[in-house]
Amino acid sequence: MERTTNAIPADLTGTVDDRRTQLHGLGGDELDAVWLRRQLDSALLAWADCETELEIQKERHADY
Repeated sequence: MERTTNAIPADLTGTVDDRRTQLHGLGGDELDAVWLRRQLDSALLAWADCETELEIQKERHADY
């Protein structure tokens, strides 16, 4: 039996929990490395944005 490849899934979206649920539903054995890297980059950028916002809030609180 010949093995068929699945289409590349859409990018993960939403909260961390949303993304984890979506990723879990895809099954990781056949996911493309480029797609996985794009998801990692997206998650890291979102995390960095949150960390920046937290730092700004801390500075505002300290200045107040």
